[in-house]
Amino acid sequence: MNKIVLILTLFFLTEPLMSQIVIAPEAGIYHRPYLFKVISNGVQQEKMDYYLGLMGEVRLMPKLYAQSRINYVFRHNTETGDVWWCFIPSIKDAKLTNKEMNLSVDILYEPIKKSKIGIGLVMIHKLNSHVQENFYNEPSVIKYFNPSIYYAASVVISHNWGRIGISGRYINLFKSENIDSNDSRVMNDRSGFSVGLNYRLFGYKK
Repeated sequence: MNKIVLILTLFFLTEPLMSQIVIAPEAGIYHRPYLFKVISNGVQQEKMDYYLGLMGEVRLMPKLYAQSRINYVFRHNTETGDVWWCFIPSIKDAKLTNKEMNLSVDILYEPIKKSKIGIGLVMIHKLNSHVQENFYNEPSVIKYFNPSIYYAASVVISHNWGRIGISGRYINLFKSENIDSNDSRVMNDRSGFSVGLNYRLFGYKK
């Protein structure tokens, strides 16, 4: 929680370097599929997720901008169903609770007025994300993601019409997420994309 408060404080207290800051709430879709594998069971999660957040932008110099985003991703939970082909103590089933808050920082170039392209870094914070493993003859156990923060590279394209803007982002994690469990793991989770709309509340200029 302290990390989240610090991130939000830095986000809101950032001062403009050469011009005013643009602040815009943003909402969109987020898609980063993965395979949730528990012993013999593999459940492919490909549902589209959604996010809400805030975007900030500052002009560094003519045609060069810095953008930062912080958003909460409403990710779907995943259940294995009954698990087969496992050794004693036999695991019955497992449920993955998946919660994320993402912070990104990007540098963008404006080759065409109001259209930008750039690259950046994304910090993915797993918020109380865990797996509950249920056994037939033993108490259930909770296994957490370790570490709780992951990093990714991103490519961003954005365009705005007046106060309304749209952005698309492709991300690729530097390494796959890891669950602190010998029975459960996440696979094929490193790449994904998001598309969002934002509305410029502050700092907008025609």
